[in-house]
Amino acid sequence: MRSSPYLIVLLSLCFSLTVGAQDTHFTLHDYNPLWLNPAQTGAFSGTVRVGGIYRGQWFTLNGMSTPSAYVDAPVIRGLREFDWIGVGANLISDKAGVGADIGLQSTYFGFSAAYHLALDNRRRNVFTLGAQYGSTSYGIDVESGALRQQLTIDPNLGGGGLTQGELTPSGMDEMMDDMSYSSINAGVMLRSVLDADKGNVLEIGVSMFHIGGPEKESLIAEPTDSMGLDSTTLGAFDREDLNRRSTLRGNARLDLELNEDWRFQPSIYAQTSASVTSVSVQAWGSRRLKPDVNLRLGLGYRTGDAAQVLIGLDYQQLRAALSYDLTVSSARNVDNYQGAFELAAQYIINIYKKPTVVPTMLCPKI
Repeated sequence: MRSSPYLIVLLSLCFSLTVGAQDTHFTLHDYNPLWLNPAQTGAFSGTVRVGGIYRGQWFTLNGMSTPSAYVDAPVIRGLREFDWIGVGANLISDKAGVGADIGLQSTYFGFSAAYHLALDNRRRNVFTLGAQYGSTSYGIDVESGALRQQLTIDPNLGGGGLTQGELTPSGMDEMMDDMSYSSINAGVMLRSVLDADKGNVLEIGVSMFHIGGPEKESLIAEPTDSMGLDSTTLGAFDREDLNRRSTLRGNARLDLELNEDWRFQPSIYAQTSASVTSVSVQAWGSRRLKPDVNLRLGLGYRTGDAAQVLIGLDYQQLRAALSYDLTVSSARNVDNYQGAFELAAQYIINIYKKPTVVPTMLCPKI
């Protein structure tokens, strides 16, 4: 018996879950430092740092949007005089649509802390250890009345065989709650000031995400020959299977002064999980327009995926950037494919303590 198109749509949604099991990657990865490496937590000069990225892609296939936000701060001095400890929080949300009435959302929220060990009393060389604990939850939104009706038809007639109770919002939420999982991430970083007068800096980091993840990560049972779904298939989500495989990440960034007006800022970011590896290489050029205004332009490439066009603007403590991915993979064959874009911003807040002035009595005879 031929399956309903609604069942195929829902099955496609389930496969979207499998695709979504890969870690979210950002073109403007430096603008989400806590997701890049937990050791980045509190790695800045200031009181509080806030920022976020919005990524949009696959608009011709009902779209996928990924907003993210973070906040971090260096909070207390460490065990030694020039050491310090940073803490922060990170939020990432993936939203995808499959059909006009079906949507899938995954949300990651994590807390991180890092210990910054100064290797000299001027903090020109700092080695950092960072750790992060996070949890991911899934949600599904099914508003199609026709789909609900199809899923409650007897399996012998090509339906899903579910009860109306299983399709209530509470029933769907219970199924999604079973798919939530937690992960532990950790990283190290070395930051070195090569030339303090010119502001030349080298930064290298390595991190591991989803430490202790299982060997497998299948999310759903194999579909039946008729492409139909039944309660067994929809109930085949396994909490342990959703724990992602460990992901190894590495990044390096260099900031060099070329002359009084230009700086060269190349970076590389690599991520590998199981047998899948991607590398993103970027080259930024920063042009000083005014003493506190810099225009940044750049090009990048992510292996087997996309070429990148980059533009940014720095104004005092505010940094903003825009990127566009030009797809070079087979995805470019999709009709009217519009690529992907990102918009990011970061702001560092400085709060200065009011100095305490001790009154002094001056003798008029002196």
